[in-house]
Amino acid sequence: MSKAHDVSSQLWSMANELRGTMDASEYRNYILGFMFYRYLSEKQEKYLVDNDILDHIDDKSINDEYREEATGEDLKDYLEDISGALGYAIAPEDTWATLIEKIQESKANAEDFQNMFDHFEENAQLNSFAERDFRGVFADVNLNNSRLGNNLATRTKALIATAKMVNEFDYYDENGHDILGDIYEYLIKQFASNAGKKAGEFYTPHEVSKVLAKLVAANINTDQDSFTIYDPTMGSGSLLLTVRDEIPNGKQKGRVRFYGQELNTTTYNLARMNLMMHGVDYGNMTLRNADTLAMDWPDGLDKDGIDRPHFFDAVVANPPYSQKWDADASRLKDPRFKDYGAVAPKE
Repeated sequence: MSKAHDVSSQLWSMANELRGTMDASEYRNYILGFMFYRYLSEKQEKYLVDNDILDHIDDKSINDEYREEATGEDLKDYLEDISGALGYAIAPEDTWATLIEKIQESKANAEDFQNMFDHFEENAQLNSFAERDFRGVFADVNLNNSRLGNNLATRTKALIATAKMVNEFDYYDENGHDILGDIYEYLIKQFASNAGKKAGEFYTPHEVSKVLAKLVAANINTDQDSFTIYDPTMGSGSLLLTVRDEIPNGKQKGRVRFYGQELNTTTYNLARMNLMMHGVDYGNMTLRNADTLAMDWPDGLDKDGIDRPHFFDAVVANPPYSQKWDADASRLKDPRFKDYGAVAPKE
């Protein structure tokens, strides 16, 4: 059994104990959101050390050095530098390491969690090119949810327990490879299996994804420098990632550019997290929270006032076939439907 599977199984078991009476689909937002925050925070630490922004001393933690260096007027410079490189920035008082330190010293409170996410949202505005990719990504982590607890103390206790669980494991295998993306994918699958009929809204079974991915990758020109792929009903983005894995050199940086659109905001947030935790740089993904039935790919009008079609090397989808729509006659103005003289019925 791989370490990724072992850690995933333990996390799933612990999550089921911690969530109590909360529905699995709700608790999903907390555990996956916390995992993503930890991932971003630790990625930032690596950036600070690898680029010699901090002079790391072995007898001092990276977080302590960051806290000492990024103070006063210098803090703004640090945040702008980090945001320019990574697309986001986390201040010293909001890092995952700082949160865990407070928890271990029994000093953590509800305000720490609130500040952590509020400040992340504020700092997401520092990089205008990445703002769309990071703003609102933690919107579904509802810290005031009464199902976490009926008062502030019990809710804080539940949040601390979840953070401790996410921090329990080292997300690298025996060879030093990052397995967090695999763990995240496993948990999405488990949450989907608990969601029953609603699972199809955010997860395509891997076996189905694999077949679709192999069909897409069957005749790809290996000399092609880059490959663009679009999923108009992307769910949590798993199908996009499976296609990448089938494309020759698909994991090579910049080889694949991802496009996706998802109607459900919560699922759209899952997709953003999922792709980034699988090593996709924000600059190589363009994801939108929008209705594909209403607008196929919302580039909007160009300088000549024309909404031109957008072309991709491949389009894949496992659409929600039961999705209802209004079938309004005004949709006949849409170039996708007008040649048929009718739109699909509501049912």
